[in-house]
Amino acid sequence: MNVNKSFWLWVKSFLSGRTQQVKINQTLSSIEGCPAGVPQGSALSLTQFNIHIDDLDTSVPEDLEVSTYKYADDCTQSECIMKGECSNMQKVLDSVQNWSNANRMKLNAKKTKDMWICFGKSIPQPPNLYTGDVMIERVNSFKLLGVSCQNNMKWNSHIKEITRKGNRRLCHLRQCRKAHLPTEVGLATYCTKISPLLEYAAPVWGGLPHYLVNDLERIQRRSLRIIGLPVDTLLPLNEGRDKLTLREMEAITQDVNHPCYHLVPIAQKHDYSTRTKLGKRF
Repeated sequence: MNVNKSFWLWVKSFLSGRTQQVKINQTLSSIEGCPAGVPQGSALSLTQFNIHIDDLDTSVPEDLEVSTYKYADDCTQSECIMKGECSNMQKVLDSVQNWSNANRMKLNAKKTKDMWICFGKSIPQPPNLYTGDVMIERVNSFKLLGVSCQNNMKWNSHIKEITRKGNRRLCHLRQCRKAHLPTEVGLATYCTKISPLLEYAAPVWGGLPHYLVNDLERIQRRSLRIIGLPVDTLLPLNEGRDKLTLREMEAITQDVNHPCYHLVPIAQKHDYSTRTKLGKRF
């Protein structure tokens, strides 16, 4: 990794001599050594874990044409295949399993999910995938970094989840109203407790049909009524999502090193007139 000896010795000192102990109710286990992993709760642990899994991408052969996305301890792999082609995903999983064994790590097969997206009328049934001897569960929807994705590319599951959580958090506003706190406090509570939930990753799922838009707007209107403010005190949520999407798109298109830069199609420019010119007839 091209690191100097001082840094290597510092990391070794940080990880060596660690112990662990388990507590159940009032009973403590004996102190045992911690031969693997990083200390929990340390600010450096996440960075060291990312360094540890940095070469995971290289364990997958490039000719398999599979994309790998890592975030903390979460890893997602995807591939795009044409109709009639065979998937390489099982070979990819075998490569990841071999890398995991070589690095003294264990894949969690129960948390690993398999989802296929097909826009054809008849969805083929590809072969099941395995991690070792454990078959991976195939699902129609799963949560990735806090966003519920569906195999039909709709966002009903995600909107249902965040509206459920948003309605639960209305109790914070009721407590502010019950305590006769100023409306400014209630509004600040909404902006910190509920609004971030309704806007998280909005550029990804922001293109919603009207009935899902109304479900989200209903939460904001209810919140403002509980606070005691007019429902038009804040801008509609869909306008906020549009601004977030525009800001994200500008960040992508203006940075050639952005991970999503190559996914944005190049704007087509032309210099011909789109209006039909009718000549005079005599």
